[in-house]
Amino acid sequence: MKKLIFACLLPAFVFVVVSFAQVSTETLNISGIKEAVTVRRDARGIPYIEAKNDADLYFVQGYVTASDRLWQMDLMRRLARGETAEIFGKTVLDEDKRWRNFGFAEIANQSLGHLTPELREALNNYARGVNAYISTLDDKTMPVEFKILQYKPRQWSPGDTIIIGKILADALSTTWRNDLLRISLQMLPKEKLADLTNQVTPYDVILFGKDIPVVNTTSENTRTVDKATLAMAERQDEIRKRSLERIGLYADDLAASNNFVISGKRTADGKAILENDPHLAPTAPGIWYLTHLSTPTMRVSGVTFPGVPGIVLGHNESIAWGATNVGPDVQDLYYETFNDQGE
Repeated sequence: MKKLIFACLLPAFVFVVVSFAQVSTETLNISGIKEAVTVRRDARGIPYIEAKNDADLYFVQGYVTASDRLWQMDLMRRLARGETAEIFGKTVLDEDKRWRNFGFAEIANQSLGHLTPELREALNNYARGVNAYISTLDDKTMPVEFKILQYKPRQWSPGDTIIIGKILADALSTTWRNDLLRISLQMLPKEKLADLTNQVTPYDVILFGKDIPVVNTTSENTRTVDKATLAMAERQDEIRKRSLERIGLYADDLAASNNFVISGKRTADGKAILENDPHLAPTAPGIWYLTHLSTPTMRVSGVTFPGVPGIVLGHNESIAWGATNVGPDVQDLYYETFNDQGE
C-alpha cells in the first residue's frame, strides 16, 4: 500500500511524508492546507484522499492529480484556449485558430462569475493544490513531456478547469451536420421538402391523446448551401478531428452513451445496480481519473477528468450516478457574407 500523509507542522507550511510500499520515504515542505490529510494508494495507484474539511480535500486532490497527470491537464487547457502551436509549432496552427474562434477562454472566465460560492471555492482550492505541486518541480523532477518539449507549465487557474468542460461540449456535439443537411434540402421541390420535414406522417402510431397534422412550408428567401461551403465545412471538421484525436477525445462514431438500472428486487443483496457506459475510447493516459474522496460529511468514489475537482461519475454511500450523451441539438450555424472591405 502506497501512502502519502499530510500532517500540519506550521500555519504556513505542511510537513509531508511520502512512503512507497516501504521502499523509500521523502519529506517535503508544502504550504496550503490547514489540517492533516491522508492519501493512500492501492495496488493500482488509485488515490484515496481523506481530509477533515472540503478546502483541504480539493487542495490535495489538485496536488495529487497534478502529480499523476500534469502534462495531460496542460495539453487539454492549451487545446481549448488555442495555444498548442506554442509547443508543437505551425503544424497545429489551424487547430488553434479553430478553437480561438469559439472564444472559450473568455467564456470560461465569464462562467466563473455565475458559479455558486461553494463551487467557486472548490475550484480555487483545487487550483491552489495543482500550483503547489507545480512549485515543487525543478529540472530533475519535471515530467518528461515538459522536458522533451522544453517548456515549463504555468500556474493553474479555476478558468482552466471550466475550459476543459468546453472540450467535451465540442467533442460530444456534432449536430451541425444536420443543420447543413437541412439547408441543402431546401433545393428540393416544395412538395417533397414538406413531406420530408413534416412532423406528422401517416406512418406515425399514436399511443395516447391526439395528433394534429403539421405541414411545413419553405420560405422563398431560404438560403441554400453550395459545394464550396460544404467543402469548407468538411475541412473544418478534419481539423477538429485531428485536434480532438490529440487528446483522445475524438468520438464522432461513439458520441453517445448508455446506461441501465437493475432494481433491488432482482439483486442478491437487495440493492439497485447502475450501469453506465460513457462510450469514450480508451487512451493512454486515459481521459478518466479514478479517485476516492472523503471528509467527515462526505464519502464518494468514482472518476473525474484530470483538471476537474470532485467526482463526475461515481457513487457515495447512498446513491450512484452516471451520464449519457444522446445527441441533443446544441449547435447553430451562422451564414455570414462580406463586402469588398471584408465587413
